[in-house]
Amino acid sequence: MKTVKAEKVETDSTSFINIVGGLLIAFAVIDFAMSFAGTNLTSFLGPVSRFSPIIFGLIGSALLNAGKEGS
Repeated sequence: MKTVKAEKVETDSTSFINIVGGLLIAFAVIDFAMSFAGTNLTSFLGPVSRFSPIIFGLIGSALLNAGKEGS
């Protein structure tokens, strides 16, 4: 009887979690830069808006790291 080995084919696709994580990090950078320009992008958060770039950046990096573990 002949045995056949199956090869694992790896695709180079980007998962949804990686895209969302990257977008959150990009928003954190833009929010940080705009705060120096005098525009508050996250005024709806109230006093927490001072720390919104840090919060969004941490959530985005956590999502990017979670996407790496799944692969």
